[in-house]
Amino acid sequence: MKDAPAPDSTVARALAVLGITQIAAWGSLFYAMALVGPRIRLETGWSDTLVFGGFSVALVTSGLAAPLAGRLIDRHGGRPVLTAGSLLGAAGLALLATSHGAAWYLASWAVIGVAMAGALYDPAFATLAQLAGPRTRTAISLLTLAGGFASTVSWPLTLWMLGRLDWRDVLLVHAAGQALLCAPLHAFALPTRPRTGGAAPASPRPPDDGARSSTRRAGLDWTALGLFALVVAAHGFVTSALSVHLVRLLDMLGLSEGQAVIAGVFIGPAQVGARLLELLFGSRLSALGLGVVATAMLPFAFALLYGAEPSTAVAILFALIYGASNGLITIARGVVPLALFSRDRYGEVLGLIAAPALATKSAAPILFAVFMIGWGANGTVALCGALGILAAGAMLVLGAVRRRAGDALEPPLSR
Repeated sequence: MKDAPAPDSTVARALAVLGITQIAAWGSLFYAMALVGPRIRLETGWSDTLVFGGFSVALVTSGLAAPLAGRLIDRHGGRPVLTAGSLLGAAGLALLATSHGAAWYLASWAVIGVAMAGALYDPAFATLAQLAGPRTRTAISLLTLAGGFASTVSWPLTLWMLGRLDWRDVLLVHAAGQALLCAPLHAFALPTRPRTGGAAPASPRPPDDGARSSTRRAGLDWTALGLFALVVAAHGFVTSALSVHLVRLLDMLGLSEGQAVIAGVFIGPAQVGARLLELLFGSRLSALGLGVVATAMLPFAFALLYGAEPSTAVAILFALIYGASNGLITIARGVVPLALFSRDRYGEVLGLIAAPALATKSAAPILFAVFMIGWGANGTVALCGALGILAAGAMLVLGAVRRRAGDALEPPLSR
């Protein structure tokens, strides 16, 4: 039995379901901690290391669980894995809301980490790949466009609830959202991958680079996988660190807190704007070309921050370029593996790539704080630029390796 692409209406239904559940999952499992964390610290008296170390535990656990989640999706489809991820997310948040000791608290975050592996972007991308076939790139772009609004929805909603409820009750509300909204949508509204008794129907278009790779390669190219994992890990280190320390870094460079916050406001719109531009005009750019563009923007952004006199305009321009890079790398991490590896192992590949990336993301905020103290603002900016160069260089090497192997890199996935 072979998989065939689902009809447009089925893909549209999957996008509608996943668009809702991704916003809810990111908001509950990832973004809520930025506002709930200080309340936890205030009530419990725990150190920042313990309070926010729980989130690092979740990221590490997610990285360990990601390859298994991917293999399960490859074997059984996305519906059961995403449903289980939502239910585990509800359980983890409920456990977190009832925690009073450090051991219970950290164990709750470990459960949330497993939920992340089954409920965030990677399992959603793998599910879309099974449904959309050659339209996967467009489907992923549309999903990340919706997911870009997760913090826009989550932070105001969470802040509004914290003004009326205890932080424990807020977490229980988030848990209810995972159990009563996301899990039923995944279980009952998310389409399953179609199957046919024969070969998939021929396409009038030439097959995309991902499809050609699927027919050529049964095993994994570990060199290519390692290079792209390095790309995602290096880029992810920077973005994870700046999600916590951007305001402080800009302050150390000579900007006021108000200027830094103004600049930070532009990151989210830049992410969404870059994804929209990719959706509208990126059809001529190959998957690997998209990865090169996304990574090349990162060192350019930090070169601007390093070389220019600090000002609000410079900080905003940095935020726009940095945000665009972050927005495009999310799409690239979904579509580049399709261009390099067998489609029937796509979920496993995403999990293998996610594991080192989540490990570096979990360590980034702590290490970045050490770097800022030891190296100062300019040294830390230079480090970020160097990591951006490393990511872009690894993408270029990846392209060269594939060209030497005889792979066609130019065709994008069908729009």
